[in-house]
Amino acid sequence: MAQRLRVLELFAGIGGCAAAVSARADVVTAVETDPEAITIYRDNFEFPFCDQPVESLPTEWFRNCAADVWWMSPPVLPYVHAGLRRELDDPRSKGLLHVFEQVQTIKPRYLALECVPNFDKSLTRQVLLESLAESGYEWQETQTCPTDLGFPNQRRQYYLVAGRDELQAWKPLNSTQKFPLSATLDKTAPDELTVAPELLAMHRGTMHVVDATDPAARPSCFTSDYGRSMNKTGSYLREAARVRHFSPTEMLRQLGFPQSFTLPKPISRATAWRLVGSSSSV
Repeated sequence: MAQRLRVLELFAGIGGCAAAVSARADVVTAVETDPEAITIYRDNFEFPFCDQPVESLPTEWFRNCAADVWWMSPPVLPYVHAGLRRELDDPRSKGLLHVFEQVQTIKPRYLALECVPNFDKSLTRQVLLESLAESGYEWQETQTCPTDLGFPNQRRQYYLVAGRDELQAWKPLNSTQKFPLSATLDKTAPDELTVAPELLAMHRGTMHVVDATDPAARPSCFTSDYGRSMNKTGSYLREAARVRHFSPTEMLRQLGFPQSFTLPKPISRATAWRLVGSSSSV
């Protein structure tokens, strides 16, 4: 039997990587500083945890993890319009640049990164590719979306896989929808999720609304501002007599999280929207 890979989960969030790989790999350590994200992660996984900023971790710490794969889902605001696209000048990039330095020193077997599509055209990506080339890595890049894998959610992301061993080619994807949007919906949804009629009238022209009964419905990408801003932060659901927000648990199902994944009660709906909206697609 092949030895299970050891994964270092950097910028772990609520554990999208752990949810995706834990059946076939071992997470040796997850790194995250957001206290609410840590609460959700620890409620669902028993992997070792580090709550220090990535940029503060010394080379010896990375070496002692002895991980085969370093997985990264770094902060996206340095690469999107809402974050002014400051990239390398953005303080939130410090952790990612620190990891690039550690890769050149320790040279883990594999490196994997997920980010917003704009990362593909970023200066940060150029720095990463230069670091990989200098360290003797091969790499592959792609952009893909849950809809390419049959999930009813539009969330196109950039992915990179790099390795010191020969890499397998990307597998062909089966975009046949596995289940309708209705299969991700809660049995009951509280009135608090309803969009007020005056807000609906004000934003109707810019809101993306999908129908609960439409078998081909695909909500657009949710962001961490869902529930706080009405425009371009995610889709809304039309039911018989109302238009409402999706609940955090519905969003989790559309992102591929398992049914067993839980949001502990101390976490408010607003916090859950923020954290699920910025999480990875399993």
